[in-house]
Amino acid sequence: MKIFYFSGTGNSYWIAGEIGKYFSAEPESITGFRGMQSIKVEDGQIGIIAPVYLNDIPSVMKEFLLHLSFANNTPYVFAVLSSGSGKNKNGFQNISIALAQQQVQLSLANDIMMPSSFQTRNNMDEILGEAPQKISEICKSIEERRRNYTPERSMKLPKNFTKLSFLYKSLTRMTVTDQCNGCGLCAKLCPTKNITIENGKAVHGNNCIACIACANWCPNHATAHPMLKGQYHHPDISADDLI
Repeated sequence: MKIFYFSGTGNSYWIAGEIGKYFSAEPESITGFRGMQSIKVEDGQIGIIAPVYLNDIPSVMKEFLLHLSFANNTPYVFAVLSSGSGKNKNGFQNISIALAQQQVQLSLANDIMMPSSFQTRNNMDEILGEAPQKISEICKSIEERRRNYTPERSMKLPKNFTKLSFLYKSLTRMTVTDQCNGCGLCAKLCPTKNITIENGKAVHGNNCIACIACANWCPNHATAHPMLKGQYHHPDISADDLI
């Protein structure tokens, strides 16, 4: 089994890790494949774990999926998407579209509610407490090779499939305050290498995908965003895990 994940807060990393423990599989971050034009997967079981941004999977996950090729013509592919609502609108459909370019189908699709960077923390402990049982149920479904996903629309690849919508602009307005000491943690965490350290301070470019890792992991709370409800990252995951 291969398990591929993308994570900014550590939620999807934790989910991938828990599923990996169940099946004795080591999850792999998709950021390790950046720049590769072809990523061949030999395994017959493949997992895709990602957060939901604006009701969809992150653009980096879309790019990764389009570069996959499969040795097995009929792999069993499962996807788990984490979000503050436990729902998504376009995520599974776009995973399915990307896979369809290689004549592969998404078999199992599961949402899971996890704490979000953009929501209040009132019930965070309750949400985290319920997650292990949900993961256990998902693992059993995978083990039994259950299928629950049917594509909702055309599998034709849209021209702007990996392009960020204009709605992302409101989510990428990061402000770096004078509390920044240039430690470079945000630059190491940034999946698109959008952050550099210049004159002892973090500088953001124009390639932000709104994963908010920079704001959530900053030890000095020096990166701010007007829509964040305070820092959040999964309590069992460290920044080193993601790096």
